[in-house]
Amino acid sequence: MRIQDIMVPWKGKKQIKNGINKDCCIYSLSVAHALWNNSVYEVVDDAENKVGEVDRDLFRYLINSINTSIISNIVDKFQEGVVAIDAEGRIFYVNDAYTKILGVPISKIIGRQMQQVEPGAEILNVLKTKVPIIRYKQKINTLDKYVSVHIYPIEQDGELKAVVSIFTDSTEIVKLGREMEEANKTVMRFKQQIEAQNELSKLEIVGKSPDFLKTVSQALIVAKTEASVLIKGENGTGKEVIAKIIHSNSERKSHPMIIVNCAAVPESLIESEFFGYEGGSFTGAKSGGRMGKFELANGGTLFLDEIGDMPMAIQAKLLRVLQEGDIEKIGRQKNIPVDVRLIAATNQPLEKMVKEKKFRRDLYYRLNVVEIKVPPLRARGEDIGLLANHFMQKYNKKYKKHVFFSQRIHSFFYSYNWPGNVRELQNCVEYSVIMCQDNCIDITYLPPHMKEAMGKNIEIEDELKYSHGTLKKAVKIFEKKIIMDAIVTSKGNKSKAMQLLGLSRRTFYRKLKEYEIVSD
Repeated sequence: MRIQDIMVPWKGKKQIKNGINKDCCIYSLSVAHALWNNSVYEVVDDAENKVGEVDRDLFRYLINSINTSIISNIVDKFQEGVVAIDAEGRIFYVNDAYTKILGVPISKIIGRQMQQVEPGAEILNVLKTKVPIIRYKQKINTLDKYVSVHIYPIEQDGELKAVVSIFTDSTEIVKLGREMEEANKTVMRFKQQIEAQNELSKLEIVGKSPDFLKTVSQALIVAKTEASVLIKGENGTGKEVIAKIIHSNSERKSHPMIIVNCAAVPESLIESEFFGYEGGSFTGAKSGGRMGKFELANGGTLFLDEIGDMPMAIQAKLLRVLQEGDIEKIGRQKNIPVDVRLIAATNQPLEKMVKEKKFRRDLYYRLNVVEIKVPPLRARGEDIGLLANHFMQKYNKKYKKHVFFSQRIHSFFYSYNWPGNVRELQNCVEYSVIMCQDNCIDITYLPPHMKEAMGKNIEIEDELKYSHGTLKKAVKIFEKKIIMDAIVTSKGNKSKAMQLLGLSRRTFYRKLKEYEIVSD
């Protein structure tokens, strides 16, 4: 008789054809002869040489126990899903758990190519490489589910016969993990906002808009490092305030913070302003010499505002200071070591200036280790009213008055573009408090350029009351009023105003231009 791939306890001591002998292990005996010998079967090779023996009763038991339906029923009891494909990639077996986990009936997948059922499935990679794979968060794209999977190649006589995938549903675990991650991010954002608000309160700075608090949070994070910082923003947005937050929360806070406006220093004096000079080093030099800003800031922070206005020649020397850590003082033979943390600020497009060779590329990257953008006031809708009231209280106290803004002025502030940002708002409030002869600040007491903008709003309101004219003109007047009201309702946040009006960004800005509503 022939034994075809029967798993048995092997007692032979020689290497068998298509099998390797090890005592008391389970073997697959491929195409061998068995001979009767009372209680055992003698196993011989093709040359009739005895190579081992098998217990007769055990052999009969194993023969009778090989029942594929029973094995299938056993696998169907698994909580893990099981799917197997043959060497051609066709699905020939799935268990009940597979259909429960993935919600796919057996009739829809059995006999089909895996490539059609789940293109790019990992089981196909194992089919190609014969290398097992273990994944703990494998996504099944067609079903939007996640599984933890173990995939193994099944080989026989050195030939790949099948690949089996055993997996469990980890979708809920993955989703829970993501929810935890999002919750942690929310907590972190909330913590950063609290820290930012506390810092603003400590420095008596007004602001609670998300964009501004994000900027302050970034400043607090980078403050703990020694990295160079480039602060970008329009004039009047408060770039210097952000620089002070960085310095006051750094390890250098006990040392000076020196501020230099590069645009305000004459080009002929800028070198001596930065690096200082020795007495008598040039005509007109002080006899005792002078310390430059780098020496004054030694151990602390040097804030270079309007860095884009720095001459190219000084840019080269600044780069050398950053690289070497010392300065060349005018009239001095020996360089002076300095330890300075550099923060720069600009309202100019330095990237464009680099391309136009108006700003050194190497200096730009040296300064821009960390970039922080300060949002314009028009993007801080929530802060406009807070800042206006803050400045009003400040100047009421300074000029010993008790004036307040009318509701119309408050509404106008939210719709105004504020090209000069916080500085313009501050100047506007101070001017209005000074000029106001009543208790209520109305259009009469606004600065001239704002009075003109406010007047256009009033003209619109008056035109809406006018009962004559064409329908087309009336619709345009009304449309303009609605757009401006939406901007006011959104507290100057134009993205929110677009949503309220149901307009696309392109249409919204086209309407602003058409109706001459001041915008970005």
